[in-house]
Amino acid sequence: MSQPPPFFSVITPSFNQGQWIEGCIKSVLAQGTTDFEHIVFDNCSTDSTAEVAARYPHLQWHSERDRGQSDALNKALALARGEVICWLNADDQYLPGTFETIRQAMSDPAVSVVFGDAEEIYFDGRSSGIRRARFERREDFLVWWEKRTDLLQPAVFFRRSAIQEAGFLREDLHLIMDTELWWRLSEKHRFHYLGKPLAVQQRQPDSKTIRHAARIYEEKARVFGPLLDAAYPQDCAKNRLARRRGMGWRYLGLAQSAAREDRQTARTFFKLALRENPLLVLSPKWWKAFVWTMRAPSSEVSRGAAEFAEEKKEIGHETHGRGNA
Repeated sequence: MSQPPPFFSVITPSFNQGQWIEGCIKSVLAQGTTDFEHIVFDNCSTDSTAEVAARYPHLQWHSERDRGQSDALNKALALARGEVICWLNADDQYLPGTFETIRQAMSDPAVSVVFGDAEEIYFDGRSSGIRRARFERREDFLVWWEKRTDLLQPAVFFRRSAIQEAGFLREDLHLIMDTELWWRLSEKHRFHYLGKPLAVQQRQPDSKTIRHAARIYEEKARVFGPLLDAAYPQDCAKNRLARRRGMGWRYLGLAQSAAREDRQTARTFFKLALRENPLLVLSPKWWKAFVWTMRAPSSEVSRGAAEFAEEKKEIGHETHGRGNA
């Protein structure tokens, strides 16, 4: 006789996350319930990931090649039997009591998607803290460069029926597949804010969110640019100008963030900022970034730009530890 389906289906993609995955697994076990399944799809890791996972026989462990994180997650979604889907990357964790909070919120059958805040832990000297989620209007996804919406992926929970209706993750996306899914889910389902931290996001040095900020912007432009044009065809030119202005400031901010430790990357962001918004040369912030990015020898400038050009060609090669924007 088959077992009744669990209430929670935790799905975890993994690739060489041996240093982090045990914390992920333990945070699920610490929820104080057995009413869950934990499905892990690992991309044939070569580190200690499989050894760590073997200590936990309750895991539904799958080690096989995939075509990227979205492919791994879709495989897990296809196997999930729970009422509620819990997407937890291998380097993230749930806070104590999260499952009970979600169960109470989902006791109302009209509630299909809930979200909360997350505790962020940094490894670059910055202090940890609580990051507050934001989501008010679905249309805010379209003007993504203004950052009006901030949904924290491990702190978003949705019914399996909702994603079956909306469709699984887009496998042509490697960095913003979560944001694109929120866009589709929000078409028919209200997102309910719970107003409390639910998860821990560890901003490790190998996190895709940190390493691939420019690529994240490029994917968002590719996905949401056409949608914005279709929604407001009479304002296409105005919206594109607003996007370029906004992106100039975003790239300038990235340049300033990278300048102290990685001036080659800072120069790349600096050039992208000028490409998007040449009028930034009139801003004092532009000159501050200029001072920082011009301190290294000129030979490193061309080398850094060349390396970034090569990196852009390899957008499909990513680490599975994190998928949020």
